[in-house]
Formats: sequence, structure tokens, C-alpha cells
Amino acid sequence: MRDNTFYKTWYLLHICMLILVISCHPSKKDASPQKEENLVNHDQEWVTLLIKAYQTLHESRSLEAADLIFEASELMPKKNWENYLVASTIYAPKGKKEKAFTSIEKAIEAGLKDPELLKSLPDFSSLYDDSRWDSLITKTQRKRKEYLTSIQNPELLKEMEEMWAQDQLALSQYEENIKSLDSSATRDEYRLLFKPVKDRWEINKNRLDSIISIHGWPGNKIVGEDGAEISWAIAQHNPDIFFKQKCLILIKEAIQNGDTNPNHYAELTDRIARDTWQKQIYGASMSTDTPHPIEDPANVDNRRLKLGLHEPIEVYALYHGIKYKRPSVEEATLKLNASYEKAQENYSVFEKFASEKNADSANSYIVKSIAFHGDINNEQLYNAAIHLAKIGNKRSEQISLKILKVLIWRKWKNRFKITDQPEFSSLQGKSEWSEISKLLQNSN
Repeated sequence: MRDNTFYKTWYLLHICMLILVISCHPSKKDASPQKEENLVNHDQEWVTLLIKAYQTLHESRSLEAADLIFEASELMPKKNWENYLVASTIYAPKGKKEKAFTSIEKAIEAGLKDPELLKSLPDFSSLYDDSRWDSLITKTQRKRKEYLTSIQNPELLKEMEEMWAQDQLALSQYEENIKSLDSSATRDEYRLLFKPVKDRWEINKNRLDSIISIHGWPGNKIVGEDGAEISWAIAQHNPDIFFKQKCLILIKEAIQNGDTNPNHYAELTDRIARDTWQKQIYGASMSTDTPHPIEDPANVDNRRLKLGLHEPIEVYALYHGIKYKRPSVEEATLKLNASYEKAQENYSVFEKFASEKNADSANSYIVKSIAFHGDINNEQLYNAAIHLAKIGNKRSEQISLKILKVLIWRKWKNRFKITDQPEFSSLQGKSEWSEISKLLQNSN
């Protein structure tokens, strides 16, 4: 049985998230999405019910929301134990014991196998004095034992659980430490406090890389669903894009062998896109109130379904407490073209201010232009990096360096001329320049 407090907390937070978050100018490119036949049918009853369920839950944790979640879960082609569990956390405190126990039973049948998670959820306190509660705990304990005996390397799973626990511990300590900073705190002060997190990410990356070299991708067969989730999460957290790309190839192979969750591929693909300022493919990367920019959003659900993700983007967004409606082809065309035009307009204003050496305005407009993700091409980004380096402003230099990193991560075909560019001589004396050189070497 899992006995690591931080790993238990990770699972608890994972479920609680579902409950609580719902309380040189180029010529114009063709941004029009391509029409595809056989678009995903959003009229499926379970899709309609689940969207309505989480919209209702967004308003209040009502019995109506729980009933809709349960009903949708029953109709889903692939059962989701988390949905059943969310429904049960509403039923139990509202005195609907029969429905609560039925929902928990359904969650166990659908894959819930963690008795510690059940014990950790305060919404179930009203069920403790019912004899069925102990029976459910025993059943999940049995599921857990069956699970551990079914995987090839339980000891490796245990090690990976500890790796993830240390990741979460480092992050929680950082969050505590930054509370001591006041409004005048500098970037360097934040960086210093964040260093233990980066160190832990590097330790976990190196260990995961070692595990991969010995076992291949640690997926369901080797370390079970829990271990596969941790493998993906470690890759997701580490800022090394090349490592992410390496893991992504392995995850894709694992999906083809039925050895990991397709959502891992979607989320890592879209995290790489987000971190390299490109539009995401599957809509798996969310900002505060909307998905990050999506490539051809009208057809995103087709791509999701082909990967094996049954929940449409609207449902996935609602899981994150975000109301989003997939646009039609016509709506997407208008939006993508408007996005492109605005990005190019901001870039033109940036060039004007950069030529005037107006650092603050130049910095502001290049950031605005980049925010459209993918609407500024590599050559424009490279020219922007040159302009910013020539300004000589500290913030401008930081943006210039970040642009160069992104171009290398994208494996831009002309990236190797970066070190020969005389305009970057002012950057070459900075500590960050050694990272640029290292990235160039690794990009081969």
C-alpha cells in the first residue's frame, strides 16, 4: 500500500481539481482551416449531458450536477472513474448515501484502486459508520494488490513515487518561501528561491533518462498506470524541450502498444507547442480562462478522437473549469486570420520602436506579437532577437536570449549562424550564453 504522504496528496489534489476549479513583413499566410469530413458528433447524448453537468457544477455542487455526471458516465464509451468519484463527493454530504455508494462502486469498477484516496476525501465522512464503507475500502485494497502484482516492476514504481513526492515537496516549499517576498522583490530573488525546484527537476530528469535507457519507456506494463503518469509528469515539468521531445517519441510508441494513456501524448505535445510559442494540436494546454491558441481549432476534436481521447475539447476544458465552445470552420477562419493580422501589426510597431531604441515599447510589442503563438515566423523572431540585442536594455537582452532558445528548440534550419552574428556580441559575455551554446550542440 502506498505510504507516501506527498503522493497521496497529489492524487487528492487531482480529484479536488475537478471539484473545486469548477466553483521583414511576409505576405499574408493562409490561416484558413481545412474542412474535414466526419467531424466528431457532438450530438452524442453523453457529450451533451457531460457538458451540461460540468456547466451546472460550475454554478453549484448540486444534486442535479451529480445526477448529470453519473448519467453521462454511464453512457460514455470509455468509463472514467474520476467522474463517478466527483458525483459521489456531491451525493454523500447531501445525504444521498445509496447514490454515493453506487457511484463509488462504479468508480472502483472503472479503475479506482486507491483506498487512501477514499479515506482522504472529507466529503465521505458521513459514510464511515455504514458497514458498506469498510467493504469498499477492502475492495479497493484488493484492487490495489491485484494491480501491484500485475505490473512487472513494483520496486521501480515505488522509486518513481518517491521521485514525484520530492518534486511536489520542492514546489510546495517554494510556494511557502515566496510568501516572505514583498512587492519589491526582484527576478533574481525569485530565481534563487526557485533553484531547489529546478535542481529537483534535473535530478528526476536524469533518473528518468537512466530508467529509459534500461527499461524503455516506463509505461503501464512496467510500472502500472500510476508509474506511467509519473513518467509523463516528470517529462512535463522539466524545462528541457529536447528531453520532452525524446519522451514524446517514446510515449507515442507506448500508445501504439496500448501501454500508456493517450492524454499523456496530447498534453506533452501541447506543452512543447506552448513553450516554443506555437499553436497547440489537441487543446490540452489551458491558460486561466481559455485554451492556449489551437491550430485549426474547428477540427481539434477529430485529432483528439484519432489519438484515442473520447472527451471533446468542450468537456476537457470544463474539467479545468473553463467554458469553451469549439468554433465552426467559418468562425475559426475569421479568428485565425484576425490573430495573424494582429500579430503582424504588433510586430510592425515593435520594429518601429526598436529602430528608435525605445526599449520599453519595443519589449512590450514583441511580447504582444509572440503571444499569438505561431503567427510570427522564425525569420521574424531572429530579426527581433537582433534588434533587441542592439538596444542594450537588460529586459530586451533577456527577451532576445529567450527568442534564441526558442529558435534552437524549434530546430530552425539557420540556428547555427547565431554564434557568428556580431549583433549578439553583447550577449556573449552573459552567463546565459553558455546555455545557448549547449542547446545548439544538443540540437543536432
